[in-house]
Amino acid sequence: MKKILIIEDDWNFQSLMTVFLCENGFEVEGADSGKDGIKKALCSRPDLILMDYNLGDMNGHDAAFWLEYMKGTRIIPVVLLSAMGGDSDLAASFRKHAVCRGVLSKTQPLNEILQEVRSVLGM
Repeated sequence: MKKILIIEDDWNFQSLMTVFLCENGFEVEGADSGKDGIKKALCSRPDLILMDYNLGDMNGHDAAFWLEYMKGTRIIPVVLLSAMGGDSDLAASFRKHAVCRGVLSKTQPLNEILQEVRSVLGM
């Protein structure tokens, strides 16, 4: 079973995505801040990280920098899943991170998000 870490400070959206991904056969862990997400990524080594851009304690660029920097997390693919995902400048700048495998908007239908998750995981 593939493991996904959701780094999201909006508890309602994190819960929605957790239930949806669990129902579709994934093991899911959540983190409600960038710092907590980085720690959990180091400890649990998920197969994929879905990450919001605004994380409360840092932004997505900062979190991606630390995930790339640390040996234990630099191979984990990250998909930005943010209300700002439709911002072409933000998407282009986030794609420059080596860990980035995609940029999605939270407003996309859940099935499209699931398709992207499966694609990144090679399923």
